[in-house]
Amino acid sequence: MSFRKLVEYMNLSIVILMLFVLGLFGCTSENPSPELLPSNEIIVDEEITDDTVVDDVETADYASESPASDLESDQVTELIDSIVVGTQIGNRIPEFKIIYEDGTEVTSASLIENGKPVFMFFAATYCPSCTRELAELKEVYPKFTDDIVFISIGVDPTESMSELVKYKDQNGHPWPVAKPLDQMIADLKVTSQSTKIAFNSDGIITYRDGYGKGNREIWAKWMENQGEGF
Repeated sequence: MSFRKLVEYMNLSIVILMLFVLGLFGCTSENPSPELLPSNEIIVDEEITDDTVVDDVETADYASESPASDLESDQVTELIDSIVVGTQIGNRIPEFKIIYEDGTEVTSASLIENGKPVFMFFAATYCPSCTRELAELKEVYPKFTDDIVFISIGVDPTESMSELVKYKDQNGHPWPVAKPLDQMIADLKVTSQSTKIAFNSDGIITYRDGYGKGNREIWAKWMENQGEGF
């Protein structure tokens, strides 16, 4: 082979190689692999979808907390309101008003709003059973001072507030005394001394006993149960 022919073949080989290289680079840069493009698209779609789902879940959780709580609160209120007002266990306590020894007037509604169970003892200073039972309560009550509202209420309209306070001081009772106002005694159907009426923090009567009935074990159990009965 002549030197000229060899040069021509070499030039032709260089041209073919350049065309091959250009073709290869052109395919890589201008025509992405059909397998990579769909895969990238799927990944992007999955990321967007996941973020959207997370946002939806978080938003749903945040939005649902308050309505559920409001619904439950409304249902409890409706249930309490549906309970018949009366004077027996299981009834809603009738509205009443009392006046404390310092002149403060308190309603049943304000006692309920206080959020604590209330134990009312209707006493008279000359009642022997009242003196005995209140002495027992005096032993039990200090343990529940912060949890229970205890009130000694004068049942005899002829006794003055000063007489009730004197009776309290003489016996060392740690709770306040009060006198009933308006028709409280009649509305609660209190017909004797030593009547005990107690209601829970929702205003539902959970304990009632008459003259000479009840003892420290019963009262302690009621207080331990936060006024929810036995």
